[in-house]
Formats: sequence, C-alpha cells, structure tokens
Amino acid sequence: MARSSFLDLGIRGRSWLAAIYLTGQAALVLTASARPERAFGFQMFNESSTMVISLSRRVRQADGGVATVPVSGVWQASDDDGVLREFRWGDRVKDPILASLDRQVHASYGVEAQLFRLQKALDDVASHVPRDRETRALVADVRVRQNGRREYTAHLESAWRRE
Repeated sequence: MARSSFLDLGIRGRSWLAAIYLTGQAALVLTASARPERAFGFQMFNESSTMVISLSRRVRQADGGVATVPVSGVWQASDDDGVLREFRWGDRVKDPILASLDRQVHASYGVEAQLFRLQKALDDVASHVPRDRETRALVADVRVRQNGRREYTAHLESAWRRE
C-alpha cells in the first residue's frame, strides 16, 4: 500500500515548495507598510499613543435638514411605525478600545490601525440598524495624541444611510 507524503515530492519539489513559501513570507514583510496595522512588519517599540472617541449621529429633522446629535453609545430612535427603539454601539462593536467612548484609551497597534478599524465599525453599525429611521450617518470625532506629540482631532463618518 503506497502512501503519499511530503517526502514523496523529491528534492526538486521540496525546493520549489520552500521557494514559494519564502517568497510569500518576503512579500508579506515588504508590503507591511501598506497595511494600516503594519502586520508582518517589524516595529521595535510599541506606539505610545492615546485616543478619545466621541460618537454622534446625523439625524434627519422635520424641516428636511440634518442635525448632529452626540450619543454616549446608546440612543433612541423611531422606526417606520413611530415606535421608539433603543440602539447600542456595544451591541455590534466588541473591541474594548473601540467600544470605550468618551474616555482616554491606549491606541493598540497604532493610531492609523485604530482609526481604520473605527471607520469599519462606524460603517458596520450604521448598516445594521435598519429599524432606526432617524439616523442618516454615525460620526466619530477622535482626539488623538500620537507618541506624545501635539493633540489633534480626526473626524470619521459612516456611509450615509438611505431614506
């Protein structure tokens, strides 16, 4: 009874397999700077950055305009039938850093990675609250202090929801 195994590849087959593997690893390392979290890249020291996320929502007004209303992670909005429902940021956002609103947290993996993830979280939550007929978009204003430098504010907004 013949069994096929890695050893049956022969020296040439194993050499090709090793070359393909090493080429893949090299490609991951060389393209690390193109990814927001710098995965597979070398960073000698952790980034020493902090951020404070403040969440708001763009709300449709009776006159057709849009107002920005701050929320603390929980908001109430009417559905199509006029029933008031409660929505929670934390129902969909499980990451402890992104779920921490209005308090200073360490920006694990760096500010760029956390802002990238926060943008994805805003889009995800906005697209998964179908019964909320008032919210047009979710907005995050993030106070960032990157590696002890001067503080700045990053403004992120989810994709606009349909009427």
